[in-house]
Amino acid sequence: MKKNNILENLIYLVVFFIPLYLVKIKLWFLPTNVLEIIIGVIFLFWFFTDREKIKIKIKEFFSRYKNYIIFGSLMLFGTLLSTFLSGNSLVSWGIVKSWFLVPLILFFLAWQVIEKEKINRIFMAYFFSAFFVALISCGYYLANFLTYDNRLAGIFNSPNYLAMYLAPAIVIFIFQKNKVKSGYFLFFVPIVMVLFLTYSYSAWFSILTSLIILVLIKNKNISKKIAIIGIIILALFLSQLNNKKMIDLLTANSRSSLASRMMIWKASVKIIEDNFIFGIGPGNFQKTYLEYQKFYPPYLEWAVPHPNNLYLTWWLYGGIMGMVGFLGLAFFFLRDVSREVHPMEYPAMRDNFTKQNLFHRVKKEPNDVLFVALGIMLIILIHGIFDTTYFKNDLAIIFWLNFLVLK
Repeated sequence: MKKNNILENLIYLVVFFIPLYLVKIKLWFLPTNVLEIIIGVIFLFWFFTDREKIKIKIKEFFSRYKNYIIFGSLMLFGTLLSTFLSGNSLVSWGIVKSWFLVPLILFFLAWQVIEKEKINRIFMAYFFSAFFVALISCGYYLANFLTYDNRLAGIFNSPNYLAMYLAPAIVIFIFQKNKVKSGYFLFFVPIVMVLFLTYSYSAWFSILTSLIILVLIKNKNISKKIAIIGIIILALFLSQLNNKKMIDLLTANSRSSLASRMMIWKASVKIIEDNFIFGIGPGNFQKTYLEYQKFYPPYLEWAVPHPNNLYLTWWLYGGIMGMVGFLGLAFFFLRDVSREVHPMEYPAMRDNFTKQNLFHRVKKEPNDVLFVALGIMLIILIHGIFDTTYFKNDLAIIFWLNFLVLK
């Protein structure tokens, strides 16, 4: 087997084994985990064997993706600066390693090794990873290992984390070719069942909203597909009428999950006002949040590692530069991928400009992998209104892997 094929298969395996980040170990004084070690070993293997075969020249890469490089650098620099200025430097630098450096290394490896036509295999590796996580979670459910409010968390610390891990698999399955989809249906069922048992309304909402957007973009059988999604929404709503969580939301209970989030958001905004430029640094929210208790009535939630909002978290962890960088990355990704997935037709032009294939499109069916990446990014951004959908090892990796479709 060729070295490139070995590297390719190793990358697929890494994506499949993403949950191994939960297995913590320590190398001398450095806290790490099994997934990071595997990625590091594969990177060294590539570096000492195939580094001379880099396919994309640095100059071409910077010219073609300058917008992403500018905003990505701004995001990273803002986070590094906020980390440097924070008082909790050891924790903050560990977060930079796990949520930025390692995911970017894996993205870089996948970019160099995986051909454009095989990018869908990355997403399929994630789909099967989600299936096995769902299968293990079914075991937790049968053993009655549930949270205090009877929600399923599986191998993760909370039901919301489990829901966030499974959500991309829904889009991956739906936008596969029909023959492949029918063959994988049995793998899809446990994912849906477990996602339901998390009772993560924000995950349900983000998935269904992103699917509606994708159906409108795809512009095929709109009425039928929207009707199906509408029926699903109605069925989910009716299934929760006797659920205490739903009752609390509908009756505006002062101790509902939404009320807790609103209190956390209010405190987060106050912290941002006092740390507008540089934020507070990654990993420092819990301590700062408790310090701001004096400005508010007794908190409904005390153990709060993140602000439960993606955008507030970026501002607090990366300052205004980190926030602008993230929004810039998301904007250009949505713009560029949306242009690709929406069939367009431009009049033929017989000049050198057209011959160079600049801004020249022909009407054709877009690749399904584009819908997958767009759907996952929409889920991240929509769910991010209610949860922190980046600042976690697995979520950071799936965020960056979406950018492979721009290859």
